[in-house]
Parts: sequence; C-alpha cells; structure tokens
Amino acid sequence: MTDLEIKTLHQLQTKNVKHLKKVEKNLRMDINRFLIKGDDFKVSMNTKLYSLLYSSLSEAQFLQILYTPNGFTQSQINKIKKESSIVEKWNLMLDISLKKFGDYELDLNLNKRRIELRDIIEKYIKEPQKMRNKIAHGQWVNAFNGSNKVKDENLSEKIKELTVIDIQRWYEVHQYLCFIVRDLVQSSLFTFEKSCNVNLSELNNFLNRSSSWTLSNRTRALKLKHTSR
Repeated sequence: MTDLEIKTLHQLQTKNVKHLKKVEKNLRMDINRFLIKGDDFKVSMNTKLYSLLYSSLSEAQFLQILYTPNGFTQSQINKIKKESSIVEKWNLMLDISLKKFGDYELDLNLNKRRIELRDIIEKYIKEPQKMRNKIAHGQWVNAFNGSNKVKDENLSEKIKELTVIDIQRWYEVHQYLCFIVRDLVQSSLFTFEKSCNVNLSELNNFLNRSSSWTLSNRTRALKLKHTSR
C-alpha cells in the first residue's frame, strides 16, 4: 500500500466515522423520546442497538487511526490487523506508537502512560465488547457462557441493567482515548505529553462529573424540559 492509498483509506474511513457519529446522536435522541413517553420496551430495545452502534463506531475510529497519513508503515499496519481481537489490535497499535519515543519497559514515564491507556482499553473496549458479542448473537435477555451450554448469570444481569447513560459514558471516554492515541501517532514526545496530560485531565473531570448520572434523573430532566415547552 502506498502513502497515497493509505491517505485515501483514511479519508474514506473519516466519512464513515462522521456518519456513525450522526447515527449515534439520532439514536440517543430516539431513546430520550421513548424515556419521555415511558415506553420501557422501546427504551430497552434501542439501548441494545445503541450498544451495537458503540462497537461499530469504536472499530471505525480504530481503523481511522490505523490509516493516519504518515503514521504507521505498511508492515506495521499488516501486523496490527493480524491480531485476533479488536482489544489486541488497540494494544498493539498503542505499543508500536509508544516505541517511537523509547523503550516503555525501561522508561518509567512511558510505561506509566502505557498502563493508563491500556486500562482505558480494558474497561471501555474489552468490557463493552463482551456484552456486544452476546447481543450481536441474539442473547438479548439470557447470555450464555463461551460454549453456549450454561447461562452466564453475571453477564445476563449486566445486559439487563445496561442503560443509555452507561453507553453514553462509553462514547465520551472513547473519544478521549482516540484523541490521545491519534496524538501519539502524529506528535513528537513533547507535544504528546502535553496533549495527553490535557486529555487525561479532561477525561477524569468527565468521569467525576458523570459519576452521578442516573437513568431516573435523565428521565426526570427530559420530562421537565418537555412539559415546559
């Protein structure tokens, strides 16, 4: 693949990402309308679709970053794409990017960044992916174990309790992850450190802010806004 071909793929994938972000906004608005109406079935149904959309956007943004112009070499792209899961692909993309700036096994600061970013990948890509896989395979109410022979009580409960609030938080955190990794691919070590500090600080502020979000509070606020029109 030539540099021009990679640039073209990046442009095409950027259009996919922009489209999916529009879909996300509209689906979230639909869920809000069903919350106002008190239509629990449609809220639940669209929440499951919202979780599938999250994974779609996550994978789309991953590919967008992978095809960053002047970012990865053809051999690096091929190596990342050969990983068996999206989580392993993200982790390898991160490791290859960090190696531009030194050996993270020897550099304590680089290793600290690696641990922080891998933690985000673990919590906001790997964990949602487990639920996404069950939902994508039709296990919307009862999730089974890996061999589909026994009900997975814990995962079934997580799917049951999943709300638009949870998934919206996933979306927001994922954007910060993309900002950080994209800057890592494109920046010098100095500019990356600066932007990473800013993004991690803003991410922590968001997590603190959103920790009090609940579905009942969201519904109450939506209904109040609706009746005041």
